[in-house]
Amino acid sequence: MNDPQANRVLALAGVFQALEAVREIATQGASPPEHYKPCVQALLAEFEGEVAPLYGGIPTLKPGLRTLIRHLEQPADAELSRHLIMVLHLERRLQRRKAVMAELTDGLGRARNQAAYFHSGHENVISNLADLYQRTVSTVGPRIMVRGERHYLEDPRSAALVRVLLLAALRGVSLWRACGGSRLSLLLRRKSAIAEARHLLH
Repeated sequence: MNDPQANRVLALAGVFQALEAVREIATQGASPPEHYKPCVQALLAEFEGEVAPLYGGIPTLKPGLRTLIRHLEQPADAELSRHLIMVLHLERRLQRRKAVMAELTDGLGRARNQAAYFHSGHENVISNLADLYQRTVSTVGPRIMVRGERHYLEDPRSAALVRVLLLAALRGVSLWRACGGSRLSLLLRRKSAIAEARHLLH
């Protein structure tokens, strides 16, 4: 599906799906594997012009497409809005930090090789990606503050997966921009994006 509009909407759905999984972990202690695993898979996949294959196909992005539609129709979720604005801003800042981006690219390459040996959701892969987030994204700022239940956020495995999913959200933003997305176009073409998301759901 080499359709720029569809690719932009799918990339944005990937952002929403990763951010929603972050909230599920922070508030409930877990996210359904079918919600977060496609985001981790896309983080490690190489982009060749089409977004859907990175996530394993359009059906895997249905949770993100539904969240996208709900949020663009009526953005009443302040927490999700805050996280979306933060990842859009942070991705732009990262692009300007060439040394950090180089380390991030190298780290993702190593994680890709590791995932090929194990699998993308393996504990070692998640741990290494979380460390990569701390070494790179966390040094740029502003930090994305995740709110939730303290005992979930302080659990090492949950905290690691939250960092990986924030990295996956940033990856989704990067894909969205690579397909021609911009904050202005998102504001001006909101109804068009909603219509495309509905079409992709069916």
